[in-house]
Amino acid sequence: MPIFIFSILFCIALAFANTTAADSVAKPASKVAAWISLSGDVDLGMKDYANRAIAEAVAKKPDLIVFEINTFGGRLDAAFDIVDTMTALRIPTVSLVQKKAISAGALIALSSDKLYMLPSTTIGDCAPIVQSSDGQPQIVGEKIQSPLRAKFRSLAERNGYPSLLSEAFVSPDLGVMELSNADTTIHVNIAEYDNMSEEELKKWTSKKTLVRKGELLTMTNEEAMRLNFSQGTPSNIEEFKKELGITRVEVIKISWAENLARFIGSISGILMILGFGALYVEFKTPGFGVFGILGITLLATVFLGQYVSSLHDKLPAILLCFGVIFMLLEIFVLPGMLICGGISVICFIAALAMSFDVSSLPVFAPEIGSLANWQYGLVYIMACAVLALSLPILATKYLLPVLPDYFTPINKTDLSTAYSPVEEAVEEIKKGDTGVALTDLRPSGHARFGDRMFDAQSRSDYIGAGSQVKVEFVEAGKVWVSVFQPTDISAAQSATADYFSKTV
Repeated sequence: MPIFIFSILFCIALAFANTTAADSVAKPASKVAAWISLSGDVDLGMKDYANRAIAEAVAKKPDLIVFEINTFGGRLDAAFDIVDTMTALRIPTVSLVQKKAISAGALIALSSDKLYMLPSTTIGDCAPIVQSSDGQPQIVGEKIQSPLRAKFRSLAERNGYPSLLSEAFVSPDLGVMELSNADTTIHVNIAEYDNMSEEELKKWTSKKTLVRKGELLTMTNEEAMRLNFSQGTPSNIEEFKKELGITRVEVIKISWAENLARFIGSISGILMILGFGALYVEFKTPGFGVFGILGITLLATVFLGQYVSSLHDKLPAILLCFGVIFMLLEIFVLPGMLICGGISVICFIAALAMSFDVSSLPVFAPEIGSLANWQYGLVYIMACAVLALSLPILATKYLLPVLPDYFTPINKTDLSTAYSPVEEAVEEIKKGDTGVALTDLRPSGHARFGDRMFDAQSRSDYIGAGSQVKVEFVEAGKVWVSVFQPTDISAAQSATADYFSKTV
């Protein structure tokens, strides 16, 4: 009886273990994926973003890195750099074609360990082209095609793709036939197929042309899966994550600086035309002016735009420099305008907000919802500014006046009985008194009446130093004067008498 009970328990335990093992096989393990989106033209800006994003992804130590690809291609040098960075990774990589991976995009997509394609997507057509003299695209020669084919062969051998079909992405004169029988399937180029004997051809029950001579290989998602390029066609991104067991995604977004660098690169041709045109106009115009500054600025934007992508984490320092520049303009060039001063204050606040670190907050500082780092910093800085302005005003108005005389910095001396000796001396001056301007009156300055010097205000626009002045009136301790003109009657009479005496 005990042996029978033991046997039943052993069978139950074995069945439970098998069920658990089956469940573990059926349910993929949860994974964390770093997500990098490569869309738009393949250019130097994409290369900079891909290198930075891959470095950040490696630092996060995910289970795999997903490259979401949607591009018509672009520069081969940038694509080669991205491919070399991807193939050097020790973390598993997966490419997901979101819409299209054409030309250099196909090269990048095949660089991952695995390839997935969403429905209605395409991949292929990687022939290197240049623009001919008549403006038409033209496929470059063997000198460029050969290393590109070698790169595709290397990726095919690395990731298990059909090698000959990979070369058919590049060379239009290759042509590929698919031969199959009950046991095997092979791919041969059309030249080899034409040289086969009748006996060799009889071994293959099915003969199909995959790529005609003069054409490039471009595959849909179904064709890519049938030809062993794609691992599957999930209906959407969520199903893709579920299929790979991805439970958490770390998205590494493109920065503003990388977007700006890519935008400058996309319009670099237009900028160069405008820049050289502006310099030509400046060369034909005497002197140096607006067109020269515009031309130099446009050409500098073209040639320095490739370095903009490295400024994504230096924006606070840039804003701080602009703030200092506008503050100096406000002080020395445009004093009193307040426009440059306001811009400099905005730059300073933005720089402080963007460089703010939440971890540096005191422990008593409250948390405000789910604000971004710079938003929290902006709220904190503005709150500190309000306190810094309001507390001294309130303390001066309500606290300091009630403190004892020996304990307050405010001077409580009563000025009701105070008098000004200057105003007392000014009252001695009467209308009509004459004096001498000691300085230019523009319209304010100094004048001497008798043996004393007073502040004087001209009623005219300008009175030069040394001119005789006459008091017009005295108001609020200020002497208002005008240029003295000796045209009164007594002076005229004395001048007339002097004339007649000399005549007689």
